[in-house]
Amino acid sequence: MHPDLVVIHTPVGGGHKAAALAVAAAARARGLSVEVLDTFEHAPRLFGDAYLGAHLTAQGALPDLYGTAFFGTNRRKGALKPVSRGIDHMAWAGLVRRVIDLAPRTVIATHHLPLVVLGRARLRGRVAAALVGVVTDYCTHAVWVEKGVDLLCVPCERAREDAVGHGFPVDRVRLTGIPVRPEFERLAAVGDPAPGEPLRVLVTSGGFGVGPVAAIVQSFAGIRDVHLTVVCGDAPALVRRAGAMAARHGVRADVVGFERDMPARVGQAHVVVGKAGGLTVSETLTAGRPMVIAAAVPGNETINSDYVVVGGAGIVARPPDVGKTVAGLRAAGSLSRMGRCARGLVLARAAERVLDEALRAADLVAPVTPARPSSPAARTYRSPRPSRAPAPRRPGAK
Repeated sequence: MHPDLVVIHTPVGGGHKAAALAVAAAARARGLSVEVLDTFEHAPRLFGDAYLGAHLTAQGALPDLYGTAFFGTNRRKGALKPVSRGIDHMAWAGLVRRVIDLAPRTVIATHHLPLVVLGRARLRGRVAAALVGVVTDYCTHAVWVEKGVDLLCVPCERAREDAVGHGFPVDRVRLTGIPVRPEFERLAAVGDPAPGEPLRVLVTSGGFGVGPVAAIVQSFAGIRDVHLTVVCGDAPALVRRAGAMAARHGVRADVVGFERDMPARVGQAHVVVGKAGGLTVSETLTAGRPMVIAAAVPGNETINSDYVVVGGAGIVARPPDVGKTVAGLRAAGSLSRMGRCARGLVLARAAERVLDEALRAADLVAPVTPARPSSPAARTYRSPRPSRAPAPRRPGAK
């Protein structure tokens, strides 16, 4: 049996998988059949380990180098592009074969890597399904703009302009938001702590347990009436280190590892502290919680951070200053106002919007005719009609 939808992610950061699972859940709620694929499970382990290791090392140990690479490669043409694409097509050929075998109606990818190999397969007529990319940061890097991609779903106007600037057709870009679990939308609005109520702070580190978590915990030493919940991800050593830091400095804290019910954790918090990853930011904004950004890797994360701060939903603080920064927000009575700004920065029902656009594209995309050796590949694409969903609110709009 062929599924209606194939949703593809990569383990390069937990956010890509979280977005994919949100779309898959929305599809299953409509009675559609869905297959969720991890790109790295369809390639030799050597390639996957090398790709993931390089990404984590660059972000964690060499952030400035990562930022230089991010901006330096943010263009469609480059001397190394043919080489890198050739390696990609060889490494991830198994993914193409799997999608061909499944023969779905639509393919949705929440990371750019699947678009590289599936886009070429689509142009060659090997993949008949509509191919949709879902950008998971508040900008669109050039790597997302691949030939053979039928539709790009983006979270904000900046990301739309980026995609068009890189050459993606404007009539095939959709403002949908970044898919998150619907439980984040159902959370009650945040308020400032009542008299005698402790300020509840959620400190997150992402699925891999990265970021200056221990320094953030230490920054709350001496801050009164605060209760931390520290989520360390899949990093037992960080759990031990953060717990020891809290005990040493007399900080009231619950320190946990990987958390499966993040909506509940966020719902208990007055404010969220963490890195500016695309899904962490989106989940926090969707929940209507203010954010203190204590780390942002140069590149996509600094752009995400700017989006939050300019929109009035957060503030940037150095890890040693997080405690006093959070205390200052409480003293100023700013938390509820920032929470209202947060929800104004995101589109509601983003997973549903992505699904709507992807299914509409599948209905309107004609199968690709493989190119003859002497002629360029051609395909017919009728642009989906614009979504009837309300237009997104501008950052800071009331």
